[in-house]
Amino acid sequence: MKTLLGFSLATAMTLVTPFLHAAEPLDAEDIAFQALSPVVTALINADDVPELMARAEKLEDTDTLQAIAVYLAATREDPEQMLAPYQVAALFARRGDDKLALRFLQEADDRGMWFGPLLAGDEDFSDLRETSTYKAVLANAQQRYKKIAPGKVGAISVLNPSADIPAPKACRPVVVWLHGYGINGELDESYQPLADTGAIILGINGTEMINAVDSFRWIGPGFEGTHQTVQNGLNQLAAQQCIDRKRVYLMGFSQGSQHAGALLAQHPDDYAGALLLSPGGRQPTPTVSKAHGKRVFVINGKLEGPGNQQMATDFRKLFSDGNEVKSRTHEGGHSFPDDWSTSLPQALRWLMGSDA
Repeated sequence: MKTLLGFSLATAMTLVTPFLHAAEPLDAEDIAFQALSPVVTALINADDVPELMARAEKLEDTDTLQAIAVYLAATREDPEQMLAPYQVAALFARRGDDKLALRFLQEADDRGMWFGPLLAGDEDFSDLRETSTYKAVLANAQQRYKKIAPGKVGAISVLNPSADIPAPKACRPVVVWLHGYGINGELDESYQPLADTGAIILGINGTEMINAVDSFRWIGPGFEGTHQTVQNGLNQLAAQQCIDRKRVYLMGFSQGSQHAGALLAQHPDDYAGALLLSPGGRQPTPTVSKAHGKRVFVINGKLEGPGNQQMATDFRKLFSDGNEVKSRTHEGGHSFPDDWSTSLPQALRWLMGSDA
């Protein structure tokens, strides 16, 4: 990438020379270097602006000023970058520097920031919501969002079984894929083992874009918006090919998993079963289920956080009365199990009653 803020490799080599006497008291220059070294490392080693953004995001957990410095570098590197100045504004607001927060919020707006729903719900700006700048920026972003979101929110992606997979006499079943927070429903060839169970895999983008046109989430309150989006996706698929509406199964990961479990609990006439992978999310898990006679498979990792562990337990309990529930805990964290390309198709076959 371009040389960031004038740093050169030669300068980098000079800056990263280790201290010869670590046990000696640090002077002011050494202390300053230690404070700046994460920023310098990010600026030297990032290959492009997206990598700068990723490094800045990691720095947010340790030092907001360091993160601000790297986000500023990304802001200057790419004049069209709107998320970087937004993040700078949010971090300044978090630190209580309202003047700089509004300055960079305006900068993001000047660059065409469109993620109004994200701004509207961002608690970092809670103390600035009555300012004229915030109100104007929010109104502009909301208007832009309304123009950008159609055709992307709820868009579908379809993956059919391979040509050598025998077709059933009736229409094929469907597995609806509900992605996790910040991802999207786009299906690529890596998902083919799931389709080769004999089901059509239907990926659906979430109900709201976040801060990129390929980044979505499933919003509340409640789960009815997700249900309507899934039904719309199924209607689009049914217009393209024959599907068995009595054999529609839900498969979700993380936030998508929570919504998949909620949809089965609340709309059992529309869904035949669910494969819930590492359920998570900030909404309360439903405590009442209308589902009976369904198959539910809950999978989570041993290394997941307590909230995810509890939600997996809650769903196992929710469907334990009157349904057939299978459970697995793999050795990893908040992710697919390592053997997912074989174990998840097996889980889907069991879900669809074709495990024999």
